[in-house]
Amino acid sequence: MTLEDLAILAKQAAIKASDGSLDEKARDKASLEKQIALTKLFSELTIKIDQLPKPQTDASNYVYEEALQDTYLYICKNIHNYDPARGSIIGWLLFILKKRKINSFNSINWDIMSIYTYTGDGNEVNIYDIHISPELNPLPSEKLLAFIKEDPEGLLQHELFNRNPNASFQTILLKKIEEDKSWEQIAQEFKIGATHGPIYSFYQRSCKKFAPYFNQYLCE
Repeated sequence: MTLEDLAILAKQAAIKASDGSLDEKARDKASLEKQIALTKLFSELTIKIDQLPKPQTDASNYVYEEALQDTYLYICKNIHNYDPARGSIIGWLLFILKKRKINSFNSINWDIMSIYTYTGDGNEVNIYDIHISPELNPLPSEKLLAFIKEDPEGLLQHELFNRNPNASFQTILLKKIEEDKSWEQIAQEFKIGATHGPIYSFYQRSCKKFAPYFNQYLCE
């Protein structure tokens, strides 16, 4: 099944899951189909995105990865708005990323990916604008923070950096998101040496590994 097939399948299931004319059983079934399709879609999208040029500095790369995760979440919640007539699913993803107007993207050469296109219109939602007012829509959202703390399946707390029980992915997420600590501060706190590269790499790998886990609970 192609990326487009998965995107269309997820779109159709999302529309069906929100159809009030259907009974609860049918909507629940459609919701499950949506989750399955999205999980497969994001797994394939990640492979494609990994082929894109990346920022060269740690700071810019961090901004890029954060923006990418925001974009995944946006697509997850708005897959029903995807219009294949206007372009490919990866084209839509890049279109949304570029609309964020983050400075670190300006130095990235995406010309080689011009095969992936998506034509927007004046009604296209700009996720940068959605997040620009913290008092109205704080980042991270309360829902995301509550999910990280609850960790319903206990997966985040058992993913450890260098087998350190005090340095779980859950703990690192909370220190970064809730406490707003820098990677240097986190590295110093866990006493892993003078560089923060290893723990940041662990964070990146974990984000990709647990993307389906986040999708399952947050994309409802």
